[in-house]
Amino acid sequence: MFSIPYAVYLFALFTVVALLEIQIEGKDGWAKNLPCWRPKPDSLVAKIYARFMGGKELTGYHVVMFSLSLLILHLPFTAGTKWTLVKELEVFSAYFLVSVLWDFLWFIWNPHYGLKRFKPKFIWWHKKWIGPIPTDYLSGLLVSAIFASVAIAFVGIDIIARWGITLLVFGGLTLISCLISQLMRKGQV
Repeated sequence: MFSIPYAVYLFALFTVVALLEIQIEGKDGWAKNLPCWRPKPDSLVAKIYARFMGGKELTGYHVVMFSLSLLILHLPFTAGTKWTLVKELEVFSAYFLVSVLWDFLWFIWNPHYGLKRFKPKFIWWHKKWIGPIPTDYLSGLLVSAIFASVAIAFVGIDIIARWGITLLVFGGLTLISCLISQLMRKGQV
């Protein structure tokens, strides 16, 4: 499933998802002001979620958005792609890759943020950073790489090459998005 056309498609799709989220959330990230379901902070489910999500609050909005993205990534199986364990590993690997991508695109395209405000002092929901990068992004990339690496046992090392190419495609298109959004902010596009 990792291929250049699929990577370009996922990039376009999750750019639209990020833009949709910007329309829904505006300047207030992590569903801060949305009237969505929120479990009590001391509930077991909220504690488990916060543990795995870097201290973030569980919201109904995020349950729906994360479920939607998983359903989207499974769509090829409804359109003739044969399900295999390797393809499922690729789906979960892609899920963690696009989660990082989608989140960063939210900042790039959000008129209240952009690259200049992609900093811990402006983004309260990313609680830990290593330099200019939220640790959630590094964790997402690591988990994605682990899922792809597990697939090596079944199909060989070439899956890591295809994962790497997907990462490069995402990186290149993200760079182009950064440039376009910067030009738009300056009124040049």
